[in-house]
Amino acid sequence: MTTPDPSISAAPRRIAILDVLRGFALFGILIANVMVVSTLLTLVGDGDDLLLFDSATDRAVLAATDVLFLGKFFLLFSFLFGYSFTLQIEAAGRAGVAAVPRLLRRCGVLFAIGLVHAFFLWFGDILTLYAVLCLLLILLRRLRPLTAAVLGCGLLVATSLLALVPSDGSGPDLEFLDFAWAHEAYTGNPLDTLGAQLTLAPKFMGVIWTGQGPQAFGMFLLGLAAGKVRLLESGPRLSPWLVRLQWIGLLAGGSMAIWMFVGTDDGELPAIGGALQTLTNPLVTFAYAVTIVRLAGRGGTSRLAAALAPAGRMAATNYIAQSVVFAVVYTGYGFALVDRVPPLGVVAIAVVTYILQLVASAWWLKRHPYGPVEWVMRAVTNAKIPVWRLPRDG
Repeated sequence: MTTPDPSISAAPRRIAILDVLRGFALFGILIANVMVVSTLLTLVGDGDDLLLFDSATDRAVLAATDVLFLGKFFLLFSFLFGYSFTLQIEAAGRAGVAAVPRLLRRCGVLFAIGLVHAFFLWFGDILTLYAVLCLLLILLRRLRPLTAAVLGCGLLVATSLLALVPSDGSGPDLEFLDFAWAHEAYTGNPLDTLGAQLTLAPKFMGVIWTGQGPQAFGMFLLGLAAGKVRLLESGPRLSPWLVRLQWIGLLAGGSMAIWMFVGTDDGELPAIGGALQTLTNPLVTFAYAVTIVRLAGRGGTSRLAAALAPAGRMAATNYIAQSVVFAVVYTGYGFALVDRVPPLGVVAIAVVTYILQLVASAWWLKRHPYGPVEWVMRAVTNAKIPVWRLPRDG
């Protein structure tokens, strides 16, 4: 008879739909990240000749991914992080230990993993940001759900209003990035790529923290509020609100999409457009999430849920694995194909990568209770070594 592992019994409650949403968010994060990195590393010219891939198809793919993916899926992950934060507190209570030391250790290991990820694989890493924001969430953990929701919404609205503040028009501060140098480094040998990573990672960390931090924390707070009232476990009581939220998000996102495609000649929105896009991104995010919740079925028992949930259970592992794939395919760590694959090809490779991750995650979790990165995080969080392999049947 196999003795139950105490680290499993004290684990946060598994909420099927939470894993499904994480699995779905991985797809959006993959598309957004790989399009950003492949675009940045193919900006080799000057002025109007920056884009290496500049055909009508290339521009259409870039515009579509911008409208549908950029600025949306990190918000979904942020909401889910805030929700899971409440489950971590519950798990500590069930284990009979103080929650704060556990949460601090979790922040620490998340930050360490993020640093390795940022400096060696993907300079746009968001894990370090999440680790720092989690410290703030610990301080605010006792907020009432309504207070947390109001503060979260207020932060999201305030962030959108910042887009109205007059600027010099330069957009995000990327003056430190020499596009020609970056292109040469990332299409060179592995040491060239490593040198570029070590140079760019700390600089991009500042860009990510200031550019995405306020919105991410707003969604943290909304997730905290949702977790406190067990929103994703509300069942039929939640259904009418889900339909309303879905339509609001789709209409808001559809309006912005039309504006971005038709209302501007050069793809650049005026200040009011940028503010509206920032404001509507969370609505679109929730519309996506609601659509998946409804498709997944009550209790997350549909075939779609079965396909997505394993990837969501090991989301951190899959997030880093995605970076490994595009580093090998597109940079000097591997084949250095960044200037040989047009945007449509980038999307196709990303889709294949995601499908393989769904299959690999299901295979892995038949043999192991956690993904490799999740295993490390659990070991540090709980200050004990969790089980590595599941017992074989029989």
